[in-house]
Amino acid sequence: MPVLVTGWCCSKAMDKARVTRLRRIMKVQEQKEQMIKYDVAVLDSEITRCADEEEELTSHWGRHEGALREVMNRAISRRLETNNRKKSLKEKQKQQLLEKLLDQKRQTSMTEKHHGKALVTLNRSEERKQLQEIAELHVATGKVRSR
Repeated sequence: MPVLVTGWCCSKAMDKARVTRLRRIMKVQEQKEQMIKYDVAVLDSEITRCADEEEELTSHWGRHEGALREVMNRAISRRLETNNRKKSLKEKQKQQLLEKLLDQKRQTSMTEKHHGKALVTLNRSEERKQLQEIAELHVATGKVRSR
C-alpha cells in the first residue's frame, strides 16, 4: 500500500503544480488584458481630442477678410488634413488593440477552462486519497469482511 500513497503524492504534487502554474498564467493574462484596455482608453481620449481640435479648426474657417482669409484657410486646411491623418491612425491602432484584446480574452478563457479541469482533477485525486485512507482504516481495524 505505501507505493500507492507515494504514487498519489507525486500525482497530487503534479496536480497542485499544474493548478498553481495555470493560476499564475491566468493572472498574467488578466494583467495583459488590463494593459490593452488602458491603451484603448488612452487612444479613445486622443481620438476625442482630435475631434475637438477639428471642431475648433473648422470654427475658424472663413473668419478673416481679404488676402489673410485665403492664407488662414490654407493653413487651417493643412492642419485639418494633418489632424485627420492622426485621427485615422489612432482609430486604426485602436481597432488593432481591440482585436488583440479579443484574442487575449480567448486565451484567458481557455486558461480558465484548463484551470477548472485541473482543479477538478486535483479534488478528485484528494477525494480518492481520503477514500483510500478510510478503506485502509477499515481493513486495519478488521471491520471489512473477507469474501
